[in-house]
Amino acid sequence: MPALTGFYPTAFLQWTRDHLNVVPLDQLGDALYENRRASAIPVGRFGPLTNNAPVDSSPRALAGVHARSFVEDYYYRVHVRPNRIDLGNTMSVQTREVEVWNAWFEANALADIVATNAEGMTLSGPSVPPTSFGPLESRIYVLSVTPNGPPVVNAAFRFDFALDDPILRALGRRIVGWVFAPDWSEPVIERLEWMTDVMESHVGVEQRVRLRAEPRRSFEYRVLLGSDQARVQMENRLISWQARVYGLPVWTDASITASAIPAGATSLAVSTANKDFVVGGIVGLVNGLRSEFAEITAVTANSVTLNDPIANDWPAGTKIVPVRSARVQNDLGVAYLTDAIAASRPQFQLEEEWPITPASESQDYLGYPVMLTPPNWTEDLEGRFGRKWHDLDYLTGRRVIDDLTGVAGVNRTHRWLLVGRAAVAAFRAWLAARAGKLKPFWLPSFQSDLAVVAPVGGTDAFLTVENRGYAEGPVAAIGRRDLLITTVSGVRFYRRITAASEIDAASEMVAIDGTLGTTLQPHQFQRISFMHLVRLDTDNVEIAHVTDEVAEVVLPLRSLRDDL
Repeated sequence: MPALTGFYPTAFLQWTRDHLNVVPLDQLGDALYENRRASAIPVGRFGPLTNNAPVDSSPRALAGVHARSFVEDYYYRVHVRPNRIDLGNTMSVQTREVEVWNAWFEANALADIVATNAEGMTLSGPSVPPTSFGPLESRIYVLSVTPNGPPVVNAAFRFDFALDDPILRALGRRIVGWVFAPDWSEPVIERLEWMTDVMESHVGVEQRVRLRAEPRRSFEYRVLLGSDQARVQMENRLISWQARVYGLPVWTDASITASAIPAGATSLAVSTANKDFVVGGIVGLVNGLRSEFAEITAVTANSVTLNDPIANDWPAGTKIVPVRSARVQNDLGVAYLTDAIAASRPQFQLEEEWPITPASESQDYLGYPVMLTPPNWTEDLEGRFGRKWHDLDYLTGRRVIDDLTGVAGVNRTHRWLLVGRAAVAAFRAWLAARAGKLKPFWLPSFQSDLAVVAPVGGTDAFLTVENRGYAEGPVAAIGRRDLLITTVSGVRFYRRITAASEIDAASEMVAIDGTLGTTLQPHQFQRISFMHLVRLDTDNVEIAHVTDEVAEVVLPLRSLRDDL
């Protein structure tokens, strides 16, 4: 350190502190200098100034790290984008574009592209290796995958650059189409399976929890093969592929072409309304035992666009069907009717859960929707009345019955006849809103449970009905108090019975919780039905497709308590 020599005026500073800074100078006057002489003020210290430059430093070592920037993130390497391709289920030739970017500020030689487990796959680019990429040069390569090859696709392509070795991976599965069409002499069964945990209390109140986000979907139908060629081909498919994934045409959504489809076509004219055509899915062309499949890139109301052109010519009458990946059951029986004719009934479980959009419903009555579709009365509808009780029987005396809820439960079946694809699609949406056992709704009996015998005024809060023993009780019991009143003009009223009394042997009066607001004569009432709050009594729903346009459904329903 430098040594500096100087002086400091200690006496002068002391003197100014004692006098000048105490009071204002104009107040002191001559007293300021009384007995003060400059010669009496001691002189400060002084001396020569010594220059000690340069000064020696005391160095020390500091540890640190290199602050990286985007330069290291993007440059001085080779980028492959994307470096991982998920092919999904491959039934047709699929192509994907891959960009290879030399992010070096110098030329980078590509010696070779080394492929591993790439049977049935090709990777082509603008130049065949060996070649050289210029500084910061980018090129587009095309990966082509054919259906021919091992069932599991797990390929790797290593770019052997002089300065880097990036890898492109391709993953997926090859699937074989199941082209054996159903025998429509029997319905094609479509199953939708939800999963609900139902917890019931001692008094019969339920708590229901949804355990599966979307329903599983499966198909079952009869196959009749009338030739040795078809029989042997099905046997070969089962022997070689039964444990793997098939491409299953959704036969209920098939369309038949009115004109031929030429090879090279990149789109197919087909109505897609209420059918299972989706972007990224597979469409199939099936004619007898011949088939061809392609990936869908766009869907409009009247066409689907394909990822690759059609490879073959297809005649008029060819079926255009959406295709889903599915597995057949592990124990499939085959009945040989003759030496050439065989029949089977395969069951296919689709691989993916099916995301159905639930129907938008209004809360028609007391917070729940009302089912307004009447049942199909072509066959008997079953009903069962029961109670939740304990039967105490020690076998040594009389039995004792403990009625736990005091409420009768009613189980009924409801049968639907769905005509047209729109009706089938709407019913699926209604099922999605129910989600199996999860969500309840009001079910009218669709029977004439009460018959009005006297005019009803607009301000009347009662109905005079035929004496059918309702007033005998229990009056306004659960399941026997909520009414759907339908007039011949189609107007509906929802009301609840609050009381009832007998008028005479022919009539009785029931009080309701609100007026109808209009005067109605007895002949203007079409039907008055009791309503139960019910839910589906199963998580598995079967839709029997009689044809591709007509379906039948039978569902068991279970009544719920609506008073707790």
